[in-house]
Amino acid sequence: MPKSTKPRRSRAGGKSRSLTSVKPQSTALALPDTLRLGVHHIRPEQILQIPERRPYGEGPWESEPDRVAWIDAASRYHCLILRQPSGALAGYVAVGPEHPLWGYLADAIPTELGLTVHRGLTYSATCQKNDPPAVRVCHPHDDTRFRGVKQQSVPGLKDSEGSGASDAWWFGFACEHACDFLPRGYARNDEDREDGPREYRDIAYVADQTVALARQLKALDGNAPIGNEGSAATGVPLALEDRSKALKLRKGGRDHV
Repeated sequence: MPKSTKPRRSRAGGKSRSLTSVKPQSTALALPDTLRLGVHHIRPEQILQIPERRPYGEGPWESEPDRVAWIDAASRYHCLILRQPSGALAGYVAVGPEHPLWGYLADAIPTELGLTVHRGLTYSATCQKNDPPAVRVCHPHDDTRFRGVKQQSVPGLKDSEGSGASDAWWFGFACEHACDFLPRGYARNDEDREDGPREYRDIAYVADQTVALARQLKALDGNAPIGNEGSAATGVPLALEDRSKALKLRKGGRDHV
């Protein structure tokens, strides 16, 4: 006899429980010595699955992690791939206070510098240390890379510890544009059909874009060459606008997390 599909009644005198928001949970995966992401072989510092952000149904995302953190071997910059609430992936690269673009808003970077990444940079912020660890744009653990380095102050910027300075500044991009397929965004996938069919940008694609961004940023640094693997030319002259304008922060400056 089939079971009833009616919801169970609560016990007499029992208190009903209201739904409350919970912090994203995650499952850490074993770290291999090397991990292949497309054509790149990286040494991962962190690999996570985030159930709350796992896409629906069948697709290339089934075999992908939701968060991968590593240090790019050529540029020595921290890199991060993080799945967004839409199910799409985003890539991030951190630069230190010595970098000429440290503290710049994504849309304040002069176009003549030639930074190219999937549909352009959409994110720029300090480490989000107050966000849940699984989804924060920050290093996977306490990093000593920038300790002892003189910090630069950004007017109006306070980090999570209220010190008024930041160790790393993250630039990022997300594959959530009109041409991108969103595994958890069916309604949005039906929008902008005139732009053509949407394509899911898998982790190999996002890794390639992230590594390319890291090496372009390194080329602008000018402190050291990035080696034979670098794809960007070194010694690019910087024609930056007045820094005070570029550092003018706005509320809600983060476009995606």
